[in-house]
Amino acid sequence: MAAARYGIEVLRPSRGSHWLAKKPGFRTYPIPAHNAERTEVSDVYIRGLCRNFGIDAAEFRERL
Repeated sequence: MAAARYGIEVLRPSRGSHWLAKKPGFRTYPIPAHNAERTEVSDVYIRGLCRNFGIDAAEFRERL
């Protein structure tokens, strides 16, 4: 996953459908993925993830 290149750990939900993106020193960011790994994460959540972890969104998209 592209997030791992930035030191972000993405954890499966223990229940429900929201995966959790975590990185020390940052808030946890929820990512809705109702179909697990087959879910296409919307651009809104990709931008939010980048904003939350201080990542350049264009650079992140290149690594997807």
